[in-house]
Amino acid sequence: MTEILPDIRSTLSRFRLISFALILVWLYAFSAPALALNEAPLRIISSYIESNPDCSEQITEWNRKNGKRAIAGEISREFYYRVLGFLDWGACGRPYFKPVFIELQKVWMIYAKGLVSETDYNAKEGELINLLFAAIQAGDQGEAMVRRYQQNIAAKLIRLEPERQFFNCTYFGDQPKCND
Repeated sequence: MTEILPDIRSTLSRFRLISFALILVWLYAFSAPALALNEAPLRIISSYIESNPDCSEQITEWNRKNGKRAIAGEISREFYYRVLGFLDWGACGRPYFKPVFIELQKVWMIYAKGLVSETDYNAKEGELINLLFAAIQAGDQGEAMVRRYQQNIAAKLIRLEPERQFFNCTYFGDQPKCND
């Protein structure tokens, strides 16, 4: 019985952390200024890493060093998301983190080329952050959520005219945008 208590406490702690992150995402979605690049997604990810004792030392240290730099704009979001997609997250990570961070990286590159507005970028970044934390909250069903997102985007991109290499493209609302 006493062996079960630490597991329950650990699970409750993770649940509180995820719930807190989801509240932050919700607040971000409804409070983002119309034409200001929002730093909330970076803060939410950084907070998740910093407050989760299950994250690897590698990602925790890298985030301590570079999370604030990304928030301050000293390093690009593309770089920040790319590194997060490849680092070992330890027990706080999930297999579907990499495709979400690849999508965040792609979205930033499309925005950085001036192909979408700040408003569209903020909305898409918020959508992906919501997907990430909803998948975490969904537990075992999280991977299926991310896979459905990928399948929906891929199905729409296959029909693009003229044909494009869809790994460079994504949808911002109903509008396809490509990084080539």
